Amino acid sequence: MGTVGKPALVLDAAERVAGSAMFAPNVRVPGMLHARVLRSPYAHARILKLDASKAERLRGVAGVLTGRDLERGEINSHYGPVLPDRPLVAMDKVRYQGEPVAVVAAVDEDTAEEALGLIEVEYEELPALVTAEEALQPDAPAIHDQIRRREFLTYPDIVLNTEAGKNIFNYYRLRKGDAEAAMAKADHVFEDTFRTPHQQHCSLEPHVAVARMDSGRITIWSACSSPYTARFQVAETLRIPQSRVRIIAYNIGGAYGGKTYPRHEPLLAALCWRLGGRPVRLELKRNEEFYTVTRHASATTLRTGVRKDGTIVARQARILWGAGAYADVSPRTIKNGGYGVIGPYNIPDVSVDSYAVYTNTTPSGGFRGYAIPQVTWAYESQMDIIAAALGIDPLELRLKNIVHDGDQFSTGQVLEDLHYPQLLNAVAQHIGLRSPESRVLSPESKVPAQHSALGTQDSGLVRGKGVACTIKTTITPSTSTAMVKLNEDGSGTVITSTTEIGQGSRTILAQMAADELRLPLERMAVTFADTDVTPWDQTTSSSRSTFMMGTAVRLAAADVRGQLFDLAAGMLEVSPNDLEAEDGWVFIRGARERGLDYGEVVRRSRRGNLLGHGTFSTRGGLDPVTGLGIASCHFHQSAAGAEVEVDTQTGRVTVLNVDIQAFVGKVVNPTLASLQNDGNAAFGVGQALMEEMVYEGGRLVNPNLSDYMIPSAKDLPRACSNGLLERPGGEGEPHGLGEAAAPVVPVAIGNAIFDAVGVRVKELPITPEKVLRALRRLEVGG
Repeated sequence: MGTVGKPALVLDAAERVAGSAMFAPNVRVPGMLHARVLRSPYAHARILKLDASKAERLRGVAGVLTGRDLERGEINSHYGPVLPDRPLVAMDKVRYQGEPVAVVAAVDEDTAEEALGLIEVEYEELPALVTAEEALQPDAPAIHDQIRRREFLTYPDIVLNTEAGKNIFNYYRLRKGDAEAAMAKADHVFEDTFRTPHQQHCSLEPHVAVARMDSGRITIWSACSSPYTARFQVAETLRIPQSRVRIIAYNIGGAYGGKTYPRHEPLLAALCWRLGGRPVRLELKRNEEFYTVTRHASATTLRTGVRKDGTIVARQARILWGAGAYADVSPRTIKNGGYGVIGPYNIPDVSVDSYAVYTNTTPSGGFRGYAIPQVTWAYESQMDIIAAALGIDPLELRLKNIVHDGDQFSTGQVLEDLHYPQLLNAVAQHIGLRSPESRVLSPESKVPAQHSALGTQDSGLVRGKGVACTIKTTITPSTSTAMVKLNEDGSGTVITSTTEIGQGSRTILAQMAADELRLPLERMAVTFADTDVTPWDQTTSSSRSTFMMGTAVRLAAADVRGQLFDLAAGMLEVSPNDLEAEDGWVFIRGARERGLDYGEVVRRSRRGNLLGHGTFSTRGGLDPVTGLGIASCHFHQSAAGAEVEVDTQTGRVTVLNVDIQAFVGKVVNPTLASLQNDGNAAFGVGQALMEEMVYEGGRLVNPNLSDYMIPSAKDLPRACSNGLLERPGGEGEPHGLGEAAAPVVPVAIGNAIFDAVGVRVKELPITPEKVLRALRRLEVGG
């Protein structure tokens, strides 16, 4: 009867098709005002004067929040998930273009927008530092005069070191073995620098929230994917107990890390406070998303020592993360990237220095893959560079150095349950990596022609294939709590704070609870997150929900089943050990005619319902000095292969084929699991070939979806396949898939381009212009 492992339809499929599924943008509250944000036109400037009086006098304006309101100290002026360094609205300075300077609330959006034009602001422009390298120059100005800290760490996995130098607000250091000594004994040392740009999440649904205060309590309906994180931050901002903050999250129209931490909830709460509690709504426009959160830009320098036979003996890494004007969750992100830069390879001696650097750009936060895509781009690109230099097949080089059960992760943690040879060989098979077919096609005849990297008159389209693999952690230590209720009609309800961001978690949790309760899936329901009702969960991120919350739900359902058996045993006058359950009935083993349906048991107990509780926690942590320790409760493993066609006349790259293979442990819903891999493939194509936030002198020149390119259906691979590798027998714990393959697709594409035309582009995205420049350098021997 079980549903786990089967492609169950999502619970609210009918509502989604009909357009009636509930999202935060649908929330309307009587008397609701509308907010608009005045944003800085400068990347770095002092605020000399701000006068909002004309805006406040405009008919229909209910109020304006400015830095002057924060100076009185009635509420906390700054916020942030790790370091409280971000002002609700700018007070003395603006530190990036698009930073909020004032917020207007009015009876409608048009009036609020008109009021913004009446606010007078005088600025003194300051030099803007766009890249981490610029911010670390000796003569660079300090973006912040001080680094604000709390007296406690908000997350137990954070390693915080804010004393590493000017404009560096966190530094993660990892030392295992003696990398310098091992490097000296290597036959070859390869040193390369790889770069990735800021990128935007581009969720279909923008950031949106509605806030209302009443009798000292505030309720916020928000498209936030971690409601308890938002509750903490709003309570801290307003200086009220968390019990007086209620966060409600319905369906969320995509997040990809961009809605994990509070970005506008504290600001909206402060505006609501300023308005005396009147309900107010804020929905960001598309261009404002580019001024709210981005993916970290990175510059990763790798030194890798290798023996003649291809054995990697040492790696040193220095990573500079362009974190934007405020810390956000960068302290965690740069830690993950720091220990992740060693990759899924058995390298005994490693040294890593990972720096979070303030820059005058949009603050960077979590993004699908959580820093692992940036470092995977670096180390998997270098793997193919090493293979080419040593004359070793790239796949064989990976298999030679890959980690196996019993080897150590970069942090010294002993690894288990690893499956990389299966993943890599499956990828190679699916893209025909070892097939002898020619890679060069004539533009006219489409038949094999003589290979020429520059595309002479008899050749223009060149094909190549590449592979990549990665290893990703999940937040550790971590905790999820859940409740499961068995109602008096025998139906079940999962009460959880895991949010539905499009990944299908509500359906998956229902499947897991249904199997544990021995109930048909159609008799299960799952709540939306509501911090007044649903129990605490750390976060819906880090590809943790199916494992962490799923385990908590199973424990809660088992608790209910235990109560059910105890009650039924008394009614049937047998021991609970003599009972079985199936399809909503509990009966005596071997005598199915002697049984009761669940509803009858609940009704006869006169309890109204049976309520089960489940809490699941993992343990771990890293030494703040060495960076060594337990990084993850388990590891997300994936590999990808890509086949591309490069037009050597134009530099255009067409992705012909992508295959993703991921270790999933145990599949709960094959359809939803496969769709996660498909999503990672689409993301990877965009990040590899087109997505980049472009800054000129601190000014973002493409904050829209006309100039910031994301892939359309025509840009996606002509063939796209994926595989879900389970443990033998289907036993074991589920592993997250939402991010597992996000890092490998861009670099598999990059490696395929290298295979096709012999040029290595080290900076994403791989645009036609970069390909052509590299080909010209190759032509002249550069």
